Amino acid sequence: MLLFQQNTNSEDQHIKNICGRVNSLKASGKWAVVGEWAPVRTDCTPGINSRNSGSRYAGTHPDSRYRVGDCQGFTGSGATFSSSYKAFLRKFWEAQVITYETERGWMMWTWKTEKADEWSYQAGLKYGWIPKNPTERLYPNICK
Repeated sequence: MLLFQQNTNSEDQHIKNICGRVNSLKASGKWAVVGEWAPVRTDCTPGINSRNSGSRYAGTHPDSRYRVGDCQGFTGSGATFSSSYKAFLRKFWEAQVITYETERGWMMWTWKTEKADEWSYQAGLKYGWIPKNPTERLYPNICK
């Protein structure tokens, strides 16, 4: 499912969906290292849908069928993220790491971003939704 198709999912649905991928990773019969992912829940990040195209979540993209909500607080500086959004980012990050480690591992996209801290490993470390020790879990049973 594409990111923009998941815009209407609740935070719990995002986590449930990613945890549900464990079986498909195991069933593939191939070693898998998952890359180019981040704990984002919307397509609010500038440029994610192509340059200057807007967001389906906010209803500003030409292909928007409906507006889900306002992008404020879901992208930009991690300093502006609410504590509840940071908690979700941590939960979703852990759910993805746990899921991807059922196979050979993961590589998060990306180390540093210019304007979208929700995609940045560096910002996640700085603002606390990614632990300094990537094996540390606040939610070790999130996928159970």
